[in-house]
Amino acid sequence: MNTPRTEDRTRGGLILIASSLTSLLFAGALAFYLLPVGLGLTGMTLVLAQTASILLGAVLVASSTISIRRHQRQRAALAALADALGWGFRADIGDHVWGGSIDEQIDRGARTARDHLDARHSDTPFDSIERTFVVGDREGATMHTVRAVRIPLPSEAPRITLRSRRGGGALSTLPRRSTGGSRIRLEGDFSDVFEVSVPTGYETDALYVLTPDLMVVLLDESADLDLEIVDRTLHVYFPPVDLTDEAELRRFLTVIAALHDRFGRRTLLYRDEAAEPVDPEAYRRDGDTLADRARRVDTRVRWWPVLAAVATPLVPMLIAVVWIQIAG
Repeated sequence: MNTPRTEDRTRGGLILIASSLTSLLFAGALAFYLLPVGLGLTGMTLVLAQTASILLGAVLVASSTISIRRHQRQRAALAALADALGWGFRADIGDHVWGGSIDEQIDRGARTARDHLDARHSDTPFDSIERTFVVGDREGATMHTVRAVRIPLPSEAPRITLRSRRGGGALSTLPRRSTGGSRIRLEGDFSDVFEVSVPTGYETDALYVLTPDLMVVLLDESADLDLEIVDRTLHVYFPPVDLTDEAELRRFLTVIAALHDRFGRRTLLYRDEAAEPVDPEAYRRDGDTLADRARRVDTRVRWWPVLAAVATPLVPMLIAVVWIQIAG
C-alpha cells in the first residue's frame, strides 16, 4: 500500500512531468513555428531567436523542477515533524469546511487547504492548515496565503474579530470588513494595535472576554496576527511560516499555548443572557446556545479591490491615450 508520502512524491512527479512537457511544447512552438512562419524570420536571426526560445524553455523546466522539489522536501519535513510530535498530518484535505471568515466570504473554488496538522488530542489542543485564497476576479484578483489555526474554547462566546492594524493579515485582505458601527475602542494602546469588532449590543460582553490581562497577552504575543471567535472556536491567522524551523515552531507553539490558556479562562464561564434557554426551568450550561445576533458582526464591501479589478484592464488603454497625446 502506498504511504501518504509516496503518494505525494508520485503526485509531485506527475506535476513536474506535465509542467516540463508544457514548457517544452511552448518553446518548440515558438522556435519552429511562430518565429519562422508567423514572424518570417530567416538566416542567423532565426537561429539566434530559436536558440533563445530553447534556452527559455530550459529555464522554465529548471525553475519548475526546483520549485516542485523544494515543496516536496518542505512537506516531507513537515510530515516528519508532525510524526515526531505525535500529531496527525494530511497533505491535502480537499474542500473541507474549516470555518471562519475565509469560508464565509471566499467561494469554495477560490480557496484551498493543505498541510493539515492535527494536535487536537495534545495538552494544548489545536489544529492548523495552510490556506490559500483568491480575492477579486480576473486582472484585479490577488492571491493570499495564511497559516490558519483553530483553538477549541470551553464555551460559546459572541463573535469577536481582532484585526491587526499592522496590516496584511487574513481579515485585512478579505472582500468584506466590519462596519464602523460594530467596532469598539478599548483602553490603553490596544485599539491602536487591534481593530475590535463585535455584534451590536454585545459591547459589554466583549469587555467580559477581553479583560486587561488578556489584552496584555495579545499585545505581547500576537500583535501582528488576526484573530476571531466563532461560536466555540478561536481562529488565529498567522502569515506563512516554516514550522520546520526551530525558532518559528517555538514562537508558533508559544502563541497558541498563551491564547488557549487565556481565552479558555475568559470564555469558560461566559453565558449569553440574551439566548433562549433550552428549558425555562433549566440552568444554562456551557455551550447551550447563543442568540442569533451574537454570531454575526455587521460587514461592508471593501470598494478598493472592486475598483482595482475594474480599473486594471483600463490602465494600458489610458497609458496609450496619454502617450498618443504627448507624441501628438
